[in-house]
Amino acid sequence: MTEQRHIEISELFKQLQDDLPEELKAFKGLSRVLERDGAIDRKNKDLILIALACSTRCEKCIAVHIRNAVMNGANKKEILEAAMLNVLFNGGTGIMDMHVVYQELSNHFD
Repeated sequence: MTEQRHIEISELFKQLQDDLPEELKAFKGLSRVLERDGAIDRKNKDLILIALACSTRCEKCIAVHIRNAVMNGANKKEILEAAMLNVLFNGGTGIMDMHVVYQELSNHFD
Protein backbone atom coordinates (compact mmCIF):
# COMPACT_ATOMS: atom_id res chain seq x y z
CA MET A 1 0.00 0.00 0.00
CA THR A 2 1.25 3.48 -0.54
CA GLU A 3 3.19 4.83 2.41
CA GLN A 4 0.74 7.68 3.01
CA ARG A 5 -2.26 5.33 3.17
CA HIS A 6 -0.35 3.04 5.53
CA ILE A 7 0.40 5.98 7.84
CA GLU A 8 -3.21 7.19 7.76
CA ILE A 9 -4.59 3.74 8.57
CA SER A 10 -2.11 3.26 11.43
CA GLU A 11 -3.00 6.66 12.90
CA LEU A 12 -6.71 5.94 12.60
CA PHE A 13 -6.40 2.61 14.41
CA LYS A 14 -4.31 4.19 17.18
CA GLN A 15 -6.95 6.88 17.65
CA LEU A 16 -9.75 4.30 17.68
CA GLN A 17 -7.80 2.19 20.18
CA ASP A 18 -7.59 5.21 22.48
CA ASP A 19 -11.17 6.38 22.04
CA LEU A 20 -13.16 3.19 21.38
CA PRO A 21 -11.10 0.18 22.50
CA GLU A 22 -14.03 -2.22 22.97
CA GLU A 23 -15.56 -1.36 19.62
CA LEU A 24 -12.23 -1.73 17.84
CA LYS A 25 -11.62 -5.07 19.54
CA ALA A 26 -15.05 -6.28 18.38
CA PHE A 27 -14.38 -5.11 14.82
CA LYS A 28 -11.00 -6.84 14.72
CA GLY A 29 -12.51 -10.03 16.13
CA LEU A 30 -15.25 -10.06 13.51
CA SER A 31 -12.68 -9.43 10.78
CA ARG A 32 -10.50 -12.32 11.97
CA VAL A 33 -13.45 -14.72 11.98
CA LEU A 34 -14.89 -13.69 8.62
CA GLU A 35 -11.57 -13.42 6.77
CA ARG A 36 -10.06 -16.76 7.81
CA ASP A 37 -10.08 -19.85 5.59
CA GLY A 38 -13.43 -21.58 5.45
CA ALA A 39 -15.59 -22.86 2.61
CA ILE A 40 -14.02 -19.95 0.71
CA ASP A 41 -10.25 -19.79 1.07
CA ARG A 42 -8.49 -16.67 2.28
CA LYS A 43 -7.17 -15.62 -1.14
CA ASN A 44 -10.63 -15.72 -2.69
CA LYS A 45 -12.11 -13.85 0.27
CA ASP A 46 -9.47 -11.18 -0.30
CA LEU A 47 -10.47 -10.97 -3.97
CA ILE A 48 -14.13 -10.59 -2.98
CA LEU A 49 -13.16 -7.87 -0.51
CA ILE A 50 -11.28 -6.03 -3.28
CA ALA A 51 -14.45 -5.98 -5.39
CA LEU A 52 -16.47 -4.73 -2.42
CA ALA A 53 -13.88 -2.08 -1.55
CA CYS A 54 -13.93 -0.86 -5.15
CA SER A 55 -17.72 -0.75 -5.09
CA THR A 56 -17.72 1.43 -1.97
CA ARG A 57 -14.87 3.57 -3.39
CA CYS A 58 -12.82 3.15 -0.21
CA GLU A 59 -9.22 3.77 -1.29
CA LYS A 60 -7.76 2.69 2.05
CA CYS A 61 -9.83 -0.51 1.95
CA ILE A 62 -8.63 -1.21 -1.59
CA ALA A 63 -5.03 -0.80 -0.42
CA VAL A 64 -5.45 -3.12 2.57
CA HIS A 65 -7.24 -5.84 0.63
CA ILE A 66 -4.82 -5.77 -2.31
CA ARG A 67 -1.93 -6.14 0.14
CA ASN A 68 -3.71 -9.05 1.85
CA ALA A 69 -4.55 -10.71 -1.48
CA VAL A 70 -0.92 -10.53 -2.60
CA MET A 71 0.22 -11.96 0.75
CA ASN A 72 -2.24 -14.82 0.25
CA GLY A 73 -1.04 -15.68 -3.25
CA ALA A 74 -3.22 -13.63 -5.60
CA ASN A 75 -1.59 -12.51 -8.82
CA LYS A 76 -2.05 -9.23 -10.65
CA LYS A 77 -4.56 -10.64 -13.16
CA GLU A 78 -6.75 -12.11 -10.39
CA ILE A 79 -6.76 -8.80 -8.54
CA LEU A 80 -7.64 -6.83 -11.68
CA GLU A 81 -10.47 -9.23 -12.54
CA ALA A 82 -11.85 -8.95 -9.01
CA ALA A 83 -11.71 -5.16 -9.17
CA MET A 84 -13.45 -5.14 -12.55
CA LEU A 85 -16.46 -6.94 -11.05
CA ASN A 86 -17.25 -3.57 -9.53
CA VAL A 87 -17.99 -2.32 -13.05
CA LEU A 88 -20.96 -4.71 -13.27
CA PHE A 89 -22.63 -2.74 -10.48
CA ASN A 90 -21.26 0.75 -11.00
CA GLY A 91 -20.58 1.04 -14.72
CA GLY A 92 -18.41 3.94 -15.83
CA THR A 93 -17.81 5.11 -12.28
CA GLY A 94 -16.23 1.74 -11.55
CA ILE A 95 -13.88 2.10 -14.51
CA MET A 96 -12.80 5.54 -13.31
CA ASP A 97 -11.80 4.13 -9.92
CA MET A 98 -9.50 1.49 -11.43
CA HIS A 99 -6.63 3.98 -11.16
CA VAL A 100 -6.56 3.31 -7.41
CA VAL A 101 -6.21 -0.42 -8.07
CA TYR A 102 -3.35 0.15 -10.52
CA GLN A 103 -1.68 2.52 -8.07
CA GLU A 104 -1.74 -0.13 -5.34
CA LEU A 105 -0.68 -2.93 -7.70
CA SER A 106 2.42 -0.95 -8.61
CA ASN A 107 3.58 -1.48 -5.03
CA HIS A 108 3.45 -5.27 -5.44
CA PHE A 109 4.06 -6.09 -9.12
CA ASP A 110 6.32 -4.76 -11.88
